[in-house]
Formats: sequence, C-alpha cells, structure tokens
Amino acid sequence: MSAVHRGLESLGHVLHTDVLVLGGGMAGLWASIKARKYVDDVLIVDKGPLDWGGLGSMSGGDMDVWDPGDDVMKWVDDLVYYFDGLIEQDVIEGLMRASYERFLDYEEMGHKFARTEQGTLKRVKQRGLDYVSALLSRPFGTGGKNLVSVLVEKASQSGVRRLGRIQVTKIIKDGDRVAGIAGFHTRSGEFYIVKAKSIILATGNGSWKSSYGTNTCAGEGFALALDAGVRLRNFEYLKVWNVPRDFGWEGQTMLLPLGGRFVNALGEDFMKRYSPTLGAKMDPHYNTRAFAEEYLAGRGPIYFDTSAMSDESVSLLTPTTGWMVLTHLRLKEMGIDFFKSKLEWIPQVNYAIGGVDADIDGQSNIKGIFAAGRARNLEPGVYLGGWAVSGCATTGTIAGENAAQMAASLTHEPRIDPALAAQAKEEAFSTLGKPGIPPKEVLNELREVIAPYDVCILKSEKGLTRAQNRLKEIQEEFLPMMTAESPHHLMKANEVRSIALVTEMYLGSSLRRKETRGGHYRVEFPGRDDAYLGWFLISKEGAKLAWNFRPAPVDTYKVHPYRYYMDLFQSSGAPG
Repeated sequence: MSAVHRGLESLGHVLHTDVLVLGGGMAGLWASIKARKYVDDVLIVDKGPLDWGGLGSMSGGDMDVWDPGDDVMKWVDDLVYYFDGLIEQDVIEGLMRASYERFLDYEEMGHKFARTEQGTLKRVKQRGLDYVSALLSRPFGTGGKNLVSVLVEKASQSGVRRLGRIQVTKIIKDGDRVAGIAGFHTRSGEFYIVKAKSIILATGNGSWKSSYGTNTCAGEGFALALDAGVRLRNFEYLKVWNVPRDFGWEGQTMLLPLGGRFVNALGEDFMKRYSPTLGAKMDPHYNTRAFAEEYLAGRGPIYFDTSAMSDESVSLLTPTTGWMVLTHLRLKEMGIDFFKSKLEWIPQVNYAIGGVDADIDGQSNIKGIFAAGRARNLEPGVYLGGWAVSGCATTGTIAGENAAQMAASLTHEPRIDPALAAQAKEEAFSTLGKPGIPPKEVLNELREVIAPYDVCILKSEKGLTRAQNRLKEIQEEFLPMMTAESPHHLMKANEVRSIALVTEMYLGSSLRRKETRGGHYRVEFPGRDDAYLGWFLISKEGAKLAWNFRPAPVDTYKVHPYRYYMDLFQSSGAPG
C-alpha cells in the first residue's frame, strides 16, 4: 500500500469506484443503471436511507413521453412556446426522443401506465399545449413509489453498489479534474473518502423544506459544485406551487385538465379573467400570480372546486393506496370530501429551479463532473406535469452513459491529496458539539426571507432588496453561530448553509433579470425583453458569488421563438 493510501486511511474509510453518483433518487438510479454497462464499478452515495429512492417516491409518477406518432419537432415547438423561448432546443429534442425509450424501459421493468379499455395509452395533454402530454402511472397516488421500486431492483440486479446516510461535504479535485469526495455518516459520524474517476450530481434541487415533497433536497449539491468550480444557472426561477392550506395532496396537474378550477371568496372562476383561453389550466405560476392579485384586490381566500369534474375523472384521481389514501380516509373521518368540500388553497414556495450549467452530454465545465435530474437545469421556472419524472430518466441516462465512458477511458485513478482530505475533514466537523444556534432556528429565518409575495411571486426591487439585506444579516450573525449536537444535526446545519446559498443565488439572479419570462415576474418590468433571452451563470470567485450572462444561440436553433405562453396571462392591475 502506498504512502498516499496510508495517509488517506488514517482519516477514515476510503472507498474506490469508477463512477460515483451523488443522490439515490430517480435520476441517480437511472444514471447508475446506464453507467454500469460501461464500467466495472458504480457507487451511489445518498444522505437518506439505503433504499428510499429519493423524493420521486412521493410523486404521482406521471411522465411526459413523446408520442412517436407525432413529429418530435412539434413537441419541441410546444416547449419553445411554453418556456417563452428560453430552452436549449437541441437538448430538449434529444430528451423528448429518449423519453419514449425510457418509457419502454419502465414497462420492461414491470411498471404500469394507465391504458384505455382498448389497450391504448391514456394521455393527458399538459397546460393547454397541442402535443405535450403525460402518461399516468398506476396505481394512482403511488406511481412514483412504484417507479422507484423497479429502479432500485434494476440497480441491484445490475450490480450497482449503494451507500446510505452519507452527507457529502466536499468534492476534491486532482488538478483540473475531479478525484473524489469527502463526507460523514449522519448517524455514526464516521468520516468517508471516495475516490472516483467521474462524478454525477443527482442531488435534486434546493428548497426551503416547505412540505413533504421538498423536505430533503436543500441545495447541498449546488454548494459542492460551486466550491469545485462548476457553473450554475437560472436561479431566478422558483417553483411556487398551489397547495391545500391544511393538508398534503398530489396530482393537481391532472385535476385541472380534467375539470378542477379555482374560485375566489365571491365564488368567481377568477382565472378566466386572467387567462380567458386556458383559465386554471395554465402553469401553476400563473395561478399563484392570480392568487396574489386576488388577495391584494380583497377577493381572497381562494378555494379549489371540483364540481365540474366527471364521475370518471373523480374515480381516476381518487387515491387507492399509499400515503394519499391515508390522507383521503382521514379527511373522510373529519367529514371532509376532497372532491365535494369547499377547501382553501394557498401559494407555497417549493424549490429553486436553477441547477448545473451542463452541455448536451450532461458534462459541466469541470472535467469529470456531470449532472442529472433536477440538479441539471432545463427550464425557466414554469412546470409541466410529468416533466421531472421524464427528465430524471432521460438526463440520468445521458449523464450515466457519458460519465461512465469518460471513466473507462482513464488509464489511472485520480489522486486525492491527503492534505486536502484532512482539511475537508476538519471543516466538516468544525461545528460539532459547540454551543450556538440550532439549525432549525436559522432555517425559520431563511423561510421568512423568501416567503413574502413581493419576493417570490410579484417580485419587486424593493422586496428583493429588503430580502437581500435581511439575508446578509443572517449570513453574518446567525450562520457563524450555528452548531450541531450530533452527526444528524451536523447534516441539518450543512443543509441550512446550503439553503442560505440558494437564497442568495435566487435573490441576486432575480434582481439581474429585468424582464418577465417563464416563472419570473418583475413588477417593474412586466414585459419580455430579448436582451435577457439567455442564462445568468453563477460561479464562485474566492468567497463571493459572481454572475455572467450568456445569450441563447437562437439563430442556430430549428425553431425561432414566435409565440409565448406568458402572453396568455393578463394581469388584473392589482397593486404589486
């Protein structure tokens, strides 16, 4: 054994792999399965339990899948329209073509999608688009859980190794390329070093832990990426969702196309005023904008009405198993029928849409670091039902295959400097056992920064600047005092530091985009400005964030933007 290896092993557990996948959700599982075809060893590291499979298990499991009976460019045209021109058309065309292949893979693995009595796939058109449609997973309510289950089984059959409850705190490089990671076990506190020829970031998005569906992805992958020199982008975009005020429910992206609607305190189907063409079938970001304007006009609260849904649609979307059926039955015991009772709904900040700036192969600007799933940015804030499930499968496949082929081409294993690993260990445990502020208290402060309507929905310079000033106080006064009494709480502290970083990227990017496009609305700049048709890129220069702008190469794309989804929405003129 070399002196280098002895030095590393004195610090903790040292593991070796060809391809290291950070994140064991849908994207990470797809990446690992596809990578295994090209290399001998693939290892998934996740901070969650070994077989939990990420947050995809809590989704409905619906999946946008290209219909081979359609010209794929008609789907691309739909998406250029829906995303207001801000997409990489070559990437999206490839993902749409691959989506059908991944659907076939899922069926081969044993997963079921809804079909008609004649056996044809049941498709639900999304957001009023002409072509883009989602396939419904069966059984309703636990489709995501079943998707994860078949992926975990396939990964096991493929010989993919998995390691759970590891919080990764550092990506370590050998010169200008990746060499591995360092982290700790969130229960035992043991230190781990993993040497790898390539790494795939499949760590999900950055959230403020607002609900059941965003309680684990806290942006740690983005913090790791920035420290390693990776560029990020599109952090001015959030997913602001519509949710029941008092309980969790999955599936509104299917409820609205099948007859659901929102009404205000006067009983008005107010979305017809904002969008006469689509009403509440628009993207949820437009619904939440209307929510805010209705409240400001004195017409709140907002209720969800399913009275126009057919009996067939109600039956199709009534939970029959999993966590949603438990919620449904509990509501029944309380005298509440989801499909008949008057239920208040509210906007809720879910997560940041931004992610790694990757090329068509999923490769970042740092050699050996790839991105997949929600860790890789694809869209400007607006959200299609089934988009994430489809994106995890397709981008996971692309990143897995390309990362593995790169690893297979290397003739030697990258070197990890023991001094860098020792420094990473010292930094990882620096706050363990010291007196200070619990992470959850700092998290509550960060939630209050992002929650006001003039920060997350009807963005104004005044609101965003106020939020920046408060965030700076938290970063300077609270974060240095944050402590952890155990390895579990050390993981929580690491999450909160990452959430603060995501908040900083969101506010800085939102102020820089002085236009309205996709899920980003600026009160002072309500119109589109094609000077901003491109991406705000974020990198780290020393201890500070730096922003640069890269225009979209529209002239090289097959579809020149000529129509815009945002034009379907008209503000009511309520004060911002």
